[in-house]
Amino acid sequence: MRQQIEQLIKNIDLNNNEIVVLSILLEHASLKVKEVARLAKLNRTTAYGVLKSLIEKGLASSTEQGKILEFQSISPRLLVNYIENKKLDLSKSKAEIEKILPEIEAVRNKQISFPKIQFFQGIEGIKQAYEDTLLNNKEKNLYDFTGTDAVFKKMGADWVYYYITKRAKLGIKCYDIAPDTDWSRESKKRDKAVARITKFIPIEYAFDTEIDIYDDKTAIFSFSENNPIAVIIEDKNIANTLKALFKYVDSTIRE
Repeated sequence: MRQQIEQLIKNIDLNNNEIVVLSILLEHASLKVKEVARLAKLNRTTAYGVLKSLIEKGLASSTEQGKILEFQSISPRLLVNYIENKKLDLSKSKAEIEKILPEIEAVRNKQISFPKIQFFQGIEGIKQAYEDTLLNNKEKNLYDFTGTDAVFKKMGADWVYYYITKRAKLGIKCYDIAPDTDWSRESKKRDKAVARITKFIPIEYAFDTEIDIYDDKTAIFSFSENNPIAVIIEDKNIANTLKALFKYVDSTIRE
């Protein structure tokens, strides 16, 4: 019987302990705290707190019998009325929320959305940032300004080849602009094999960083000797601006 009662009162906005204790009270005319605790398998302090909560909600009451409190539930018929009143309150709340929903949404839409920024430090941190350019690249395009010499010196040739090979296997095409150095020329020889197009800028504009633009993200890598770092900025406007800049520079380079 108790299980049936518990199923019936689950929708009255009570927690699990309140459901169990109310079900017990509905089965008995009157119970002491220790009896409720035993039947509900709760300690006495917890049982008393639950009974107090049910009284505050109008679902139970207490009487004093020889200086000992005994507790009763409201009658089953009153419980039906209680449920109906709860439904009415919920219906009113729903109607009120629906009225102000447009205002809530308008306020949320007006809030400034700040870029999401992730910071990575050290060689292992930089490797994790590079992995993001592969694993979170839905468009399957990567636009790079690459300081090739700095990348090879700091990350090592083995890791660089691992990364570009993995990128190609994932079907991500790379468009690369790099300073015209021996490292860059050697790397360009593998363009066809690793789904990449490399173009060069004059060596006097060489740099020791890399900027990767993909989806709505911009990853910036700095290969300083003592503190190599990477920063990933997730912001559509920034990514679109840098993609436009990349495409402009790309269009001005004559092979």
